[in-house]
Amino acid sequence: MKPQAAAPRAPAAPAATIDAAPALLQEVRRTISARLGVGRHGLEPMLDELGQTLARLMPGPGDARLSPEEQEKARASLAGTVDTLEDVLEALHRSGRAGNVLGWGER
Repeated sequence: MKPQAAAPRAPAAPAATIDAAPALLQEVRRTISARLGVGRHGLEPMLDELGQTLARLMPGPGDARLSPEEQEKARASLAGTVDTLEDVLEALHRSGRAGNVLGWGER
């Protein structure tokens, strides 16, 4: 009789990565604020959405945890928001390098 192979499991998220997520979001906010100044205000809704989704995915002690289905939806939302934010920041960077946004395209 052949031994059955265990079903593959998704790797567990390292605690350091989970703990670093809010700090990383704050660093992103600081960098955007430093680079864009007043122009960052248009990005605040996306950054707020990222923060809210992270809070739902990583509830504090005593907070309700999402069901697996809700976690999947929240992760998809997070990924979509990060992709959109990346596209916007890339466009701002390219615009800044073209001289249209002061400070962003500089290295």
